[in-house]
Amino acid sequence: MKSIRIKHIDAFTKKTFTGNYAAVVIDADGLSDEEMHLIAREMNVSETAFILQPTIAGADIQIRWFTPSSEVPLCGHATIAGFHALAEENMAGMTTNGQHYFRLQTKRGVLPVRVEKNFRGIAVEFELPKPKFVLKKNNPTALLSALRLTKRDIELNLPTAADVNLYLPVRRLKTLQSIRPEFEALENILKRLKMQGVCVFSLETVEKTSAVHSRFFAPGLGIQEDPVTGSANGPLGVYLSTYAMKAGYPVVCRELADERIEYIGEQGDAIGRPGRVKIRLRYNKKSFEQVSIEGEAVTVWNGTMEIN
Repeated sequence: MKSIRIKHIDAFTKKTFTGNYAAVVIDADGLSDEEMHLIAREMNVSETAFILQPTIAGADIQIRWFTPSSEVPLCGHATIAGFHALAEENMAGMTTNGQHYFRLQTKRGVLPVRVEKNFRGIAVEFELPKPKFVLKKNNPTALLSALRLTKRDIELNLPTAADVNLYLPVRRLKTLQSIRPEFEALENILKRLKMQGVCVFSLETVEKTSAVHSRFFAPGLGIQEDPVTGSANGPLGVYLSTYAMKAGYPVVCRELADERIEYIGEQGDAIGRPGRVKIRLRYNKKSFEQVSIEGEAVTVWNGTMEIN
């Protein structure tokens, strides 16, 4: 009989029952791939994070992420949740307040992570792989139909772009919030397009301090709608800088003390789980160099699971 510790954590928020929920197994060493799949299926949240010892040189910690149906190479909110859990438990050397730095082993490379513990709480920032956008000349009719959108809903002055996911701009926040996809059709079209999911977004926002509002659908991964998607918001910040701002759109942003540019991404409001993502871009002589995301989290419950 194995007994494992699990935390249920809401990420990209400081208020319980909002943001994006993740399960975190804080010491997953010794679990088989099959056991991790079964635990994720049993937890039945968008992603379960399994924290492990690294298996490659140069990494301090390894995390693997599983949806109820499959393993994914990277997950933003469950990374925020995972390091929040470690910091909360004073694990991985995070016994004192201050800045703590890690090299995280993922299936998309080794990524830098910074955790700040202070009297206000815990904030986690980590760097994402640079997106490599391919612009799409036309939006497939089947995609718009699956999202129950029309060509009139699309922001035609901005491109549809593809990286790991598809990024589709719509004109109005009201339209974005009213989307009710046909998920079986959407899964089929995303599979044909070889995309993990689709991020539909608008430059109209709920809050004046935000830059963009988005929704993310990935039915092929067992996620009909993800409340707040860190791994999609990071590339979305790059999209804003590369396409929207250069096209003259008034995108809300601010310059940080270290000269990085920060955008706020909104997500989750349409399904009652609002969360906010800080998206940070670094430029070197006006050339894009780095993208990272930062978020906070709150633990909803702690528990144990017994495995026969």
